Amino acid sequence: MVPCGYVLPRKNAGMTLIKGNKVLTKSQCDVLRGLAIIGIFLHNFCHWLPGSNKENEYTFLLERSNSMWNYWTGGGIDHFFPIQFFSFFGHYGVPLFLFLSGYGLVLKYEREGAARVKTLPFLGYHWLKLFRLMILGFLLSVLAYNVLCNLEPHPWNEVVSQLTMVVNLIFTDPGGALLPGPYWFFGLMLEVYIIYRLLIYPSHDKSNSVWRWLTPLLLIIVSWLFMATQEANVSTLNYLRYNATVAMLPFGLGILVARYGMPKLPKPALAIIAFVSIPAMAVFNLNYQSWLWTPAVVIAGAVAFVLLFDSLSRRASNVVLKPLAWFGAMSSSIFVVHSIPRIPMFKFVLWRQHELALSNYWWLIAYIVLTLVLAWLYNQYLKLIPSPRLKDGKTITFSK
Repeated sequence: MVPCGYVLPRKNAGMTLIKGNKVLTKSQCDVLRGLAIIGIFLHNFCHWLPGSNKENEYTFLLERSNSMWNYWTGGGIDHFFPIQFFSFFGHYGVPLFLFLSGYGLVLKYEREGAARVKTLPFLGYHWLKLFRLMILGFLLSVLAYNVLCNLEPHPWNEVVSQLTMVVNLIFTDPGGALLPGPYWFFGLMLEVYIIYRLLIYPSHDKSNSVWRWLTPLLLIIVSWLFMATQEANVSTLNYLRYNATVAMLPFGLGILVARYGMPKLPKPALAIIAFVSIPAMAVFNLNYQSWLWTPAVVIAGAVAFVLLFDSLSRRASNVVLKPLAWFGAMSSSIFVVHSIPRIPMFKFVLWRQHELALSNYWWLIAYIVLTLVLAWLYNQYLKLIPSPRLKDGKTITFSK
């Protein structure tokens, strides 16, 4: 994930806008990452539980949306609400990460005085960053899946294609080739970095032209058109949503916000956006075309929530935002390791159940604790591994 916190120069006056790190500071980016990773790693536990409402992440099934809606509105809400909520909606942490990636890339590579970055060093640097983060976690997950749980071994070509981060592209059914865990996201991020450097990163003569806003906007529109026509073609839609097509809306929004800022909103407006975004997520999931735009609702609501609480008293802000910022700072390690404790839990215990039970919460707590312990250990491991650095936009070096 790309760090935030750089300031872009403000060139135009007019409507009151906030730009650069005045839109989202580094600490606010960490809070958003915290919200994202909590949603993702709880979702990846809850949606495997027998009896939970399954999500529409890669394909759209109206019966799943209706089941969710009936649970919310039909008097069916019960003590399993947290499980049902994260099962259906937790995967929307992924668009938050993509939004922050677009935002951070602009602030890092397009800030005033930034070195001009060459294509091959840029792509090599980001591939190495992803590989360094993924390699040990992926191999441990494969070990847990194939050896500890004695499940069907992964073919060598699936393992190699994941390690090289091309598995999303070369398999027609990426979901069937990407178990265990969330490692498909690394291939998606590599695709996003390629698109940014080749199509979005401004050349010298276009740095202040119409292409600065038109390019990300066109990518959003084109990706939407690809998916908007695939409602009946489940296999094609599934493939598109494992690849960069699904990323262009949140990623493009991150690019546009970083380049042009956003209106400065008063607290009541932020509160309304944050509150309305939750039922809006449910409503947008009731129709295929609106479902494609749900990530924008999630991003607006999450950003409004963070800006709102950050504007309150220091005590209120610390109580809510500091724990989320801690999760955000640990988000990369949590993301990599969270499938490892989950696999044996479901293999030996939870897949033998036929419906939700209160005991699921004890397993959920154990999963959270084990994941955080493993994430802390993984964070210590990463401190020992040299990290790639891009020097002067053209030379990759390594340092701890």
